[in-house]
Order: sequence, then C-alpha cells, then structure tokens
Amino acid sequence: MLDIETTDKEYYIMNLNRKPVNSMNYELLKEMNQAIKELEANKKCRGVVISSKLPVFSAGLDLFEMYDPNVERMTAFWRELQDMKINYFGSPLVMVGAINGACPAGGCAIAFSCDYRIMADGKHTIGLNETKIGLAAPYWLAESMKLLTGHREAERLLALSILMKPGEALEKGVVDEVLPLENVLERGKEVMEEWLQIPDVGRAQTKKQFRKYFLEELEERRDEDLERFIKGVTSPQLQKLLGFYIQQLKKK
Repeated sequence: MLDIETTDKEYYIMNLNRKPVNSMNYELLKEMNQAIKELEANKKCRGVVISSKLPVFSAGLDLFEMYDPNVERMTAFWRELQDMKINYFGSPLVMVGAINGACPAGGCAIAFSCDYRIMADGKHTIGLNETKIGLAAPYWLAESMKLLTGHREAERLLALSILMKPGEALEKGVVDEVLPLENVLERGKEVMEEWLQIPDVGRAQTKKQFRKYFLEELEERRDEDLERFIKGVTSPQLQKLLGFYIQQLKKK
C-alpha cells in the first residue's frame, strides 16, 4: 500500500498506493507509521517527499472502518490515525507534499503534516468536509487547518464543508504552490533539495519549537479524542448517515 523510492540524494519518495483512492484504513495507517520510523532511523535519509501512485492523493479515511464497526478494530484504527498525525507532523525529517489529486477530509491529515505543499492544478479539491456526513473533524485536524488559514476562515471552511479548488487553497495558505500535474513531483524534489541546504540541527529544532504545543496537546488528549470519536460514530443517527453516504458513493 506504500511504495518507498530511493533517490541518489538524501531523501526518499513515499507514494501512497492503496487502490482505488488511497482511503486510509487500519492497515495503511499502520504501514505509514512503521515506514516513517524506519526512514527516521535511516542515517541516509533527511527528508521525504509524499505523493501518490494513483490519480487521487488520498480520499481520506476509509468509511468502512466506521460503518457497522467492530469497536475493537475501530479503536485500533483511530489510535493509528492519532499516531500518524503525531509521527508525521512531529518528524524531524523534511516533509514535502506533492499533492497530485484530490485530498479531502482525512487526506488533509497527511498533507497538513508536511512542511511544504505543492498541489496539482485541476478540478480536484482539498479541505475538510466531514460535516456533510454528520461528523465533526477531530479537534487536532481542525487545529491543523487553523494553523494555515487563521481561526475565522478555518471555522467557516469546516462548518460549511467547503472543499477548495487548488487556486483557492493557494490563496488561503492551505498549499504553497499550484502547478500543472506533470510538474508537481519534480517541483517537490526541487523544494526538498532547497530545504536540505539548511543544516538539520537548527531546522529540526525550529520545527519542534513551533509544533511542540500542538503535539503535546494531542498526546494529552488522546483518550478524550478517542472516546468522542467512538461515541459519535456508533450513534444510530451517524450510522444511518454513513450508510446513506456509502450507497451514494457506490452509485458514482
């Protein structure tokens, strides 16, 4: 589900490759967490470009992890998601997102963890649209949006389930560049090489200082976050909404 490519430089390329749309299930999240630990332990690796082998960057969380769920598995699934956010957002490695397609909802948990984001131009969108299916984005994902856009704009975007086209995402600071699809990965490599010109010790410490309080709060509130998620998802009303939404997706 992940393809890790080596380069002749000091960084690797991580490609999401779970067909059909890179929806994140328990297994993919677990693989992502293992991969980042191995890359951080690799003395030849100073950075990771994250992209996708599919036309979609990531369609978000796998709804089948939440619909008619096995609570034990769903608990493990959410723990892996929390770990993914902590591991990727807090990684000392340089993280560049080469967003080559749609990136709604949970896909933003990956994209927003990157230090720099380049998005392909086109009809696809990015944003947090959980309220459309009766969910609220977890507070830490909402906070990730707020760090990029500011409080008022983030609240509006989340409340109204607004998915932004690439140009709008650039305007609001959600991504750093918008380029034609064929240029996205190459530009991601160029940005990586620019960032790697800075010695790791100062750059990584600066990153840690800016992200410290976010990561500490998520660590402290993990159980509370999990409890809220389980309670919300297992409610009959939300299960009904999820079922309806899944049926609509099957018709497309």
